[in-house]
Amino acid sequence: MLGIRNQAVTHNLLKQSIDRTEKRISVALPVRVTYFDEDTKPRLEMACTYDISAHGARVTGLRCVKEAGEILVVERGRSKAYCRVVWIGESTSHLRGQVGIQCVEAEKTLWTAELWDMAQVYDTVGRDSTLCRMDSSAGNQSGNRRRFQRFLTEGGAAELLQKGSTASHLEGALKDVSELGCLVTTQSLILPGTDLKLVLSVANYDLGVKGQVRHAALDVGLGIEFREIRKGDRAILQYLLKKLAEHGKAAKNKKEKQKPRSATAPR
Repeated sequence: MLGIRNQAVTHNLLKQSIDRTEKRISVALPVRVTYFDEDTKPRLEMACTYDISAHGARVTGLRCVKEAGEILVVERGRSKAYCRVVWIGESTSHLRGQVGIQCVEAEKTLWTAELWDMAQVYDTVGRDSTLCRMDSSAGNQSGNRRRFQRFLTEGGAAELLQKGSTASHLEGALKDVSELGCLVTTQSLILPGTDLKLVLSVANYDLGVKGQVRHAALDVGLGIEFREIRKGDRAILQYLLKKLAEHGKAAKNKKEKQKPRSATAPR
């Protein structure tokens, strides 16, 4: 019975994780966990995070947990928070040995210092990724043949911070995006060669990137090449590109089905 319950909880959490807006960063952090035994006596156990978010974490090495719903006290350094066990990985799944926890104190944020530090760390954007070499028909429909396909976005936004002695802030609309760059329309132009810091908003996710303007035209927009991406955001970008590709392919297939069939000549 316990296994069935945990399996259901795990399935629901994984389903919800697809649509969650809270960014998770993969990082191993040792934590102290206080749990309560059958006599409600506190016991201490050490564990390690697999990934973290502002209000939760995925933890490994936590042997004391028996079922979802248990309350634990999680400590790291001077930070302490009460957390609820949300799911337990099934022994037959790739989540074996992992436990999902969520803070139950509404005003408390877990890992404040760690998330702040990582928000300032950027990884170099490589040029050898194969993720976005997808079916060109799935995304950008302009017909051009990019090595890394760009995908059209609907309702995407971008905040641009121009570096330099006179830093300026601009807001624009995100028209398309790839793993290596994006197209943004703004009310004013920025000269090619200008270095920018951007926050891209797509489907309730915020992605931090640094890039350079490669071309600019009022009737087209700013073509920006990514140089660095905020640590932890690469996986989110890859997930979004995959979903945009699937959406574009589904839209094309639907359009194809709606085309009128040619009448068959009578014999």
